[in-house]
Parts: sequence; C-alpha cells; structure tokens
Amino acid sequence: MKQNFHTKTINEVWLTDITYIPTKEGFTYLAAVADLHSRKIIGWKTSRTIDSQLVVAALRDAITFRKPSPGVIVHSDRGSQYASGAFRQRLSQHKLVQSMSNRGNCYDNAPMESFFKSYKTEEVRDEQYETHEQATRGACDFIEHFYNSVRLHSSLGYLSPIEFEHHQTRALSLNSV
Repeated sequence: MKQNFHTKTINEVWLTDITYIPTKEGFTYLAAVADLHSRKIIGWKTSRTIDSQLVVAALRDAITFRKPSPGVIVHSDRGSQYASGAFRQRLSQHKLVQSMSNRGNCYDNAPMESFFKSYKTEEVRDEQYETHEQATRGACDFIEHFYNSVRLHSSLGYLSPIEFEHHQTRALSLNSV
C-alpha cells in the first residue's frame, strides 16, 4: 500500500483487521473488512476466538455482499490469521490479491485503524458488555445502523459511506449516458 489511500472507485482496495471487545465473559473479537474508497464496512464477524475462521468469515461476508471482480486488493497486517492457508485459499478462489503491511508498519492500514478507533471511542468505551452476544449486538448496531449509514466522514466530503457510494454510483451512471 505504501500509505497510498487514494482509489478511483469502490472494490479496488479492501482493508481488514481485528480488534477485541472486553466483556464479562472474556474478549469478543471483531474482524471487519472495509472498502478503502468509501470507508464502508462491507463484511464483519465476531467470535470468542481470534483465529483464521474469524477473518475468513468476515471476508466471506464481504465477497457475498460485493461480488468483487478479480484483482481487488485485500490489505491486512501480517497477523497469523491473514497469513493462514484458509484465508489465502479464500482469496485465491475469488482471484483477490493479498497485500500485507511490512513488518512493524501499522501505517499502511491506517484507515482500518481509524474505524476501530471510532468504534471503540463511540461505542465500546461507555459499554459494559455482559456477554459475547451483547457485544455482537453492539457491533452490529454501530456498523449497520450508525457507521455505514449515518456517521459523516471528512474524507468523503462529510457524507456517510452509504451516501458516498450512492453519489458515486449515480455519477457513474450519468457519465455513461
């Protein structure tokens, strides 16, 4: 990535990472996939374990939702979950291109880290989740009912990710007429 966060359209570059959510039962782990162009979270899953199944499930949701063309770049850190055979196989099946940060370089995934910072600041910080299920509901509410549809982003001209994608789609359809 070399910290180049500029894309021309959706489904060019996807970012993915994992964060943890404290609950009274232990940690719940959230894996998310974001489209770099619109900052929209296009796939996500929670789990009680931080393993390759978690990241494959989030990627599977993104693929099902977006139906990407071959060549979409999927960028992550160098975590073992993303280096796993299961994750790499899923990328290969859909002809997606794997990209990983250089060792010790977290800046290539800065927009994904920014999402997690917003999530932890705006949702998790004030919550005391009792259970994994409660943490999962909180993640769902934040992502699906706030972040993607309501939260404004300065990098998107103060539009939500969904509004930004609608504007982009409309502009593309008008230009093709």
